Amino acid sequence: MPTIIIVCAVIVTLAFVALVIQAVLTLAQIRHTAKAVEFLALNADGKLTALEPIVNAITAVSNGISAGWFTAARAVYGFFSKKADS
Repeated sequence: MPTIIIVCAVIVTLAFVALVIQAVLTLAQIRHTAKAVEFLALNADGKLTALEPIVNAITAVSNGISAGWFTAARAVYGFFSKKADS
C-alpha cells in the first residue's frame, strides 16, 4: 500500500511540474505578444492618419446611401423592373 501512495505522489508531482513549465512558456508567449501589440499600437498612429481621406470618402458614401439617393434609385429600378415583368 505505501508503494502505491509513493507512486501516486510522484505522478502528481511530475504533473504539477509539467503544469508549471507549460504556464511559464504560456506567460512568456503572452509577454512577447503584448510587446508586439504595443509596438504595433505605437507605430499605427501615424499610418492611420494617412487613411483619413479614405475613411472620409467611405463615410460620405454611407451618408449618401442613408440619405435617400440610393433608396430613390432602387425605387426607380423597381418601378422599371415591374413594368418589364408585365
